[in-house]
Amino acid sequence: MAKGMPIYRMTTPDAPLVASSSVLLVRWNELLEWSESVQDPMCVEELHNMRIAAKRLRYTLEIFAPALGDAAVPVLKQVEEIQEQLGKIHDCDMLFPLVNETLHGEMERERKRMLKRSVGPPPFLAAEGLAALTASKRTEREERFQKFVAFWEGLPPDKLGAALAGLAEKYRAL
Repeated sequence: MAKGMPIYRMTTPDAPLVASSSVLLVRWNELLEWSESVQDPMCVEELHNMRIAAKRLRYTLEIFAPALGDAAVPVLKQVEEIQEQLGKIHDCDMLFPLVNETLHGEMERERKRMLKRSVGPPPFLAAEGLAALTASKRTEREERFQKFVAFWEGLPPDKLGAALAGLAEKYRAL
């Protein structure tokens, strides 16, 4: 071989797929990096990042699922549920401030209208509905968070991690 020529290694067509089985564990570890936030309902951004990590893990599992067969189905369902529950929490986290801001804006608008009329109490009809919606979303968020904590602890995470490691090992053996 001439000096300076690149060395090409023989690989089988399956080599990239076998190496990529470790992606399952990488994606799982990404999700676990955010798992401490499961104990703190104020970790809005962290829970959202955990949801994104769950989505990536889910998509990776879906790519490998045809090769893994039925063994991947329960694991995929659990990861889908993690993503779904965190998504619902995130929806509340995003909607609550918007509704609350709208509520305060509506109250200010009604206050100014009342000052112009200077007669009787303002008809806070819109504000009343927004106040009820704000309270409802806050309660929904709290309930969804508690439900997720129970779900996460019920997996338990280490058991799901072991199942993913088993799937990665099975994939390597294909």
